[in-house]
Amino acid sequence: MIRPIPEEYLKECAHGGRLEELQIPDYSPAAVYLPFGYDDGDRPCSTFYLLHGGGGNPYSFFSEDGLFKNMLDHMIDKGDMDPLIVVAPTYYPPGYSGKGIAYSAEAVKDFGPIMMEKIIPLVDQSYRTVPERRHRGIGGFSMGAVATWYALMAGLDLFHWFMPLSGDCWICGEIGGNKHPRQTAGLICDTVQGREFYLHVLTGSEDIAFPNLDPQMQAMKEFRHVFVFGKNTHYSVLKGGVHDYPDIRRYIFNALPEFFR
Repeated sequence: MIRPIPEEYLKECAHGGRLEELQIPDYSPAAVYLPFGYDDGDRPCSTFYLLHGGGGNPYSFFSEDGLFKNMLDHMIDKGDMDPLIVVAPTYYPPGYSGKGIAYSAEAVKDFGPIMMEKIIPLVDQSYRTVPERRHRGIGGFSMGAVATWYALMAGLDLFHWFMPLSGDCWICGEIGGNKHPRQTAGLICDTVQGREFYLHVLTGSEDIAFPNLDPQMQAMKEFRHVFVFGKNTHYSVLKGGVHDYPDIRRYIFNALPEFFR
């Protein structure tokens, strides 16, 4: 069951963290959430990398309404999860001007090496992180989910925890989860088998991504020797859920406390 976010979690928290911007040399900056008490303590934190949807930016989650930040503040304050650092980069290079799915798909495909070779080392140098894969997670919405699937296939040395939200894997091409579900599932299986990982995939029944993601997830159930549903792999569908940030925020509220356990 995908629980609703308590109303109080969307209000400002007395023990709130803060946002700052991390400048990435020769690339677009990232938004960084630091939990309450970070500046006064010395305890290192796990790090969750969060990727926006197509056409978005590092502040797509951390919008002016403050709801996502408030939710994180309360989740930490009430002990739902340990304090963590959230890094929201963008897969778009500086000054991008392209539009449409094809442009975003290329940007996402090119983003992997930038994330692994430039952004993660800089984050680990700039903040008190635990620089180990067991203390790194990644998730994203829509095109950010596509990037998360790529990270699952190429970044298991860096990440243990994965949260694709309303987006399928495009390793077999655009909307490959729909067009080539079993081939897509098989390629993911071949890449990750023999490795430890934790994968929680979430979407909504009325989400435009559901017809592309669901066939892939059903096909992954055929590879039960690798994807053990209910243990290392989880798939949650919100009845009536749509392709928008309020529902995505709800998915994160449910899944993120599972991470870094």
